[in-house]
Amino acid sequence: MKKTIIILLLFSCACSFAQNKSKTYIDYNKNGRMDIYEDRTQGIRNRVEDLLSQMTMEEKQGQLLMDLGWQYYQRNGNVIELTPYAFATIKQKNLGSLWGFFRSDPWSGKTLDSGITPSLAAKGVNLLQKYMIDSTRLGIPMFIAEECMHGVMQVGSVVFPSGIAQAATWNEELIETMAEDIGTFSLKEGINICFGPMVDISRDARWSRVEETFGEDTYLSSAIGKSFVKGLVNSSIKDKKNVVQQKSVLPTLKHFAAYGISEGGHNGGSAHIGRRELKAEILPPFKACIDAGARLVMSSYNEIDGVPCTMNEYLLNDVLRKDWGFSGIVISDLHSIGGLRSHGVAKDLRQAAEKSINAGVDLDLSATDFYNNLDGVSEQRINEAVKRILYQKFACGLMDNPYVDTYSEKQVKEDFERSLNIAQMVASESIVLLKNDKLLPLTDKTIRYALIGPNSNNIYNQLGDYTGPNSDKTVTTIKQAFEQEKLNFLYAKGCDIRDTNRSGFNEAINIAKQSDVIVLCIGGSSSRYENVEYKQTGEAKINKDVIADITSGEGFDRSSLLLAGVQQELLKELRKLGKPIVVVLVNGRPLVLNEVKENCDALLECFYMGAKGGTAVIKTLIGENNPSGRLPISFPLSVGALPCYYNTKRAANRNDYLEGSSKALYPFGFGLSYTNFVYSDFDVKVHNNATDSVSVSLKCKVTNTGDYDGQEVVEVYIKKLYSTYATNEINLRAFGKKMINKDKSETFTINIDTDAFKEWNASADEQFISSGEYEVSVRKNADEVLFSTIIEIQSVK
Repeated sequence: MKKTIIILLLFSCACSFAQNKSKTYIDYNKNGRMDIYEDRTQGIRNRVEDLLSQMTMEEKQGQLLMDLGWQYYQRNGNVIELTPYAFATIKQKNLGSLWGFFRSDPWSGKTLDSGITPSLAAKGVNLLQKYMIDSTRLGIPMFIAEECMHGVMQVGSVVFPSGIAQAATWNEELIETMAEDIGTFSLKEGINICFGPMVDISRDARWSRVEETFGEDTYLSSAIGKSFVKGLVNSSIKDKKNVVQQKSVLPTLKHFAAYGISEGGHNGGSAHIGRRELKAEILPPFKACIDAGARLVMSSYNEIDGVPCTMNEYLLNDVLRKDWGFSGIVISDLHSIGGLRSHGVAKDLRQAAEKSINAGVDLDLSATDFYNNLDGVSEQRINEAVKRILYQKFACGLMDNPYVDTYSEKQVKEDFERSLNIAQMVASESIVLLKNDKLLPLTDKTIRYALIGPNSNNIYNQLGDYTGPNSDKTVTTIKQAFEQEKLNFLYAKGCDIRDTNRSGFNEAINIAKQSDVIVLCIGGSSSRYENVEYKQTGEAKINKDVIADITSGEGFDRSSLLLAGVQQELLKELRKLGKPIVVVLVNGRPLVLNEVKENCDALLECFYMGAKGGTAVIKTLIGENNPSGRLPISFPLSVGALPCYYNTKRAANRNDYLEGSSKALYPFGFGLSYTNFVYSDFDVKVHNNATDSVSVSLKCKVTNTGDYDGQEVVEVYIKKLYSTYATNEINLRAFGKKMINKDKSETFTINIDTDAFKEWNASADEQFISSGEYEVSVRKNADEVLFSTIIEIQSVK
């Protein structure tokens, strides 16, 4: 009987889908005529006003709620059905949005067998949207939001390298290509909102979410973030008739604001920052991404100067709305509204809800914090929030195209293979060569390798946080890549990431003795797939009684940046053998690598490198990929030198300590190559373009004088010699990346725009072009100058 009901429901869904496709409109409110909001020839604002005029207060408040979506379906084989919880909650709360309908991971409880796959996506989404259209009074379709920072967090999607690895490519076009692929996948699934990119500036390596960010620098984070947003916005799909559908995904920026500079590196801790610095260094990536098309901004858990960001009217209204003209949606982070009670600024959930919505939050990610708690809020403010949400439902095409097409297994496979190829490209360009004592590349085919380490053959350890279930059929580990390349090698795990058990040392040492070169794969893990518990927000709990591999990922802040467990001891034991050692780091944050550097001949930083990371590593080891990654974040000499970032204010902030230098071991922008590049023919020109505009153009020739083709990154920094206010020692203000074949040269033409020469006034409410002398420098990294010159910028009025 149950199977019969499911079949009839699916048949009804298919019939309704076919009927709606044949109509010029969808009769959402089922009144037998075309209302303004159902008429796609009408302007969006007219449609929103018409729909709003028909809504009850309960229906309006329902649009302000986003629930956790994995509770809304169950899968039995290839059959998807909505749950009783779904029917009850949609009816009770008049719900308008879901987050995590596709999410699969240990927290959601969805697995490879119980999560929605790409081939089942149409069934699940169409079933949900049909229920919304047919069974609710006004038939408003459901927003579906998913985590998309490095691929959709779903069974059957490709995992791309994490955010910090994406930034290490220093390749805007490649990241745009990757994001466009993520956006296209999302559209095919029926996803409307992509949570990502995360453009928090990260300046304390102890923080658990460094891996999700684009690093420590404002300009680089802006450039990579903007490229990510452009890729999502430019994604598109075609219908069965090969016609491009009028659908788009809505990028969501995380987390507004100053979330990545927390006290002590604590997740959600206080951010100590003034408004001038906030506007100059923390907010620009958000502004750049909004200008590129981001339509949602997520408030962060932290507070600034005593005001939690989820109730910070200065941020959410004055900056975001008034100064920037943002017309999209402000969404809370998960339970950050209720989190106001933890800050001690709200006595109960009702007061927390009122403070956050009145400060500018439109959408509650939890569906519990706003629910039944908005009685004291004006209808005008509720209408304002509802209109913002409805506008985006129309703008992204959801209201006119709520259903999605079914794709064949062949098409799903082709899409997967295309995504894997892009993932490998990103992984290959993200690898940073930190040390090479004439060992790499290993081109001798007769070499016998000893492959050792806990990150040699662990799927989830190389994928990072916010990752869906995968198998060895969808992820290539380093060991699998060794096998696919048919290299001669022996393998031993050696040890775990955090466990202090040394019982695997002997096996590792024995195979190392039988080998020519040791490849030791160590680092960290953000895997939630082993012995991890969770808080209400999805943040992982630290359980000191359980030794899992996890050392990073949301909730796993650290007080030490040394390799966890006995990994460093294993390296030292292997070093005693006198064999060449390549250390391959797979991890989510900068580590203190002094002893690692001393005890190896070559060192590769791979971060969390995604599904094709193993292949990228092998291609790099044997010379088929010349590493071109550059560090987007500094690696400190010691944890006592934190926070460690390159562009501090210049006076006394990097004085030596009694115990040694405060400089980075590996500075921002660092990265070696298998070849050599020589710079020449520098030319710098200043252009006064208009009354309020000035720019600088820089040209230089770069010649590859080495033995391998390779990509080079030209990094351009500026320094204001004297200013009204204390300024940073230097700031990255432009960069370029090109492939240069051996014995060939390329000319780089790089422009520095007006914003590079602007400062904020004392009250941080106006920018001005700061006249005077500037040093313009081209550098190999933040510490190594190749060329510098002094220019003068005239006051433009």
